[in-house]
This record gives sequence, structure tokens and C-alpha cells, in this order.
Amino acid sequence: MSAPARYAPTAGPWDRASRRIPFPVLVRVELRKLTGTLSDRILLAFAPVVLVGVTVLVHIGSDDADEYAAAAAQINPTYYGVRVGHVLLHAVLIKLIAGEWQHRSAQPTLLAQPSRPRYFLAQAAVVGLLWLVAAGLQIATSFLVAPGAVAATGATYLLGYRPGWVVAVCLLGSLLTVLVALTVAMLLPNAAGALAVYFVAVPVMLTLGGLAPAVFVWLDPVTAAATLATRSAVSGPGPVAVSLLLWAGLLGLAVQRVLRRDVA
Repeated sequence: MSAPARYAPTAGPWDRASRRIPFPVLVRVELRKLTGTLSDRILLAFAPVVLVGVTVLVHIGSDDADEYAAAAAQINPTYYGVRVGHVLLHAVLIKLIAGEWQHRSAQPTLLAQPSRPRYFLAQAAVVGLLWLVAAGLQIATSFLVAPGAVAATGATYLLGYRPGWVVAVCLLGSLLTVLVALTVAMLLPNAAGALAVYFVAVPVMLTLGGLAPAVFVWLDPVTAAATLATRSAVSGPGPVAVSLLLWAGLLGLAVQRVLRRDVA
């Protein structure tokens, strides 16, 4: 009588957990979390509409040709659109990052693959994707709306000769604003609290920039973009360097807190 056949045991949960999950899979998991709740889906649906709407409104907000006489004046609407038009996309990001720790939804991901740097990098890839989407919408809307808005005032559209400048302001401004949202989300592991702080901080920063521009320029996270758009209240590289170092330090602190945060 032949010996009973031996079957290879099926992989148990510990075997599956010990496998290294491909990085693209981790990124897809984080992308799915962006639409995890009804509120997330609503925010994602309205975020591009708000971004485009704000950009259009700031471009058509003036009918005075003198205000659009120079190229530096014509790029102002694009700069302000970058500052305030992306807030709903940032809200989606804040809900994703801060909500992970509030609701302990990061725990299953870290149990499946315990490497926190890989988990953080997967979320960083999602942040990068959101930045590119926001910047792309900003660039496209600016180039579509600005020529007509300027021509309607009787001025000559000048930015068509400097498209790289417009693209650079949109890319840099979008990056700096999304990094502010990311920093807030990582420092405050509570979605509601992080959203409240962010939505209070945005108008406060705009107000301080209007009341004391020469002082706030040293603290403003978007100083580099403002300087590029010729909107800085202080000339020279000093405010840009101080602002970038300050916010890079806050971002580094936030990263350290996430890497060491307890998920139990």
C-alpha cells in the first residue's frame, strides 16, 4: 500500500505577513484610502471644482487695465489662486494622514508590513500625486483663463512670452502649500483637530501677510513662491532661506513623530 501523499502546507498569516509587500501595492492601498468614506468622496469631487473656480474668480476680479499693465501684475491672480484654491485637496490629504492614527487604520497596514519608512514613503507618493494633480489643474486653468481676463480689461497679455515662469510659480506654490497641510496632518493625529487648525491657519496667514508683510514674510511657508512671483515684501534671499529652513524643520519633526508614533 502506497504511503499517503504529502501536501505542502498552505501559507499561514505569519508567513504572509513576513513577505515583503511590493511598494506599488502599498501605494494603491493608500490611494484607495482617499475614497474610504462618503465625506472623502465628496471632498475629492468638489476639490477640483473649487480649485478651478477660485482661479477663475481671482483672474476676473478686476476690470482695470492698469492693474494688468505689467507681467508681474498679471501673475498675481495665479499666485493667489495657488495660495487659497487648493484647500479642499489639502483637506482630503489631512483626513487621510491624520485619520490613519485617530482611527487606528494604520495598524492593519503596519501589521502586514512593519516597515514604517516604506509606509511613510507610500503615503509620500500619494502626496506627490495630489501635488501634481493640483499643480496641473492650476497651470491649465491659468493658461486658459488669464489671456481672456487680461484682454477683457484692454491690457496686453504678456505671460504668453513667459510660460515657464507661470509653470514654476504653480509648481512651487502648490508644493509648498501641500507640504504645510502634510506637516499639520502628521503633527496632529486627529483628523477633526488637524482640519480645524489648518482651516484657521490659512486665513490667519493671509491676514498677517496683509497686515505685516515685512515681518510675516520670514515665517510664511509660501515665501519662496511669493519671491518667484515678485510678491515678496522683502528683497533678497534671506526671507526665502529662513522660511524654508523653518518649515523644513517642522516637516522633519513631523516625520520623526510619525516614525515613532504608537499604533497600539
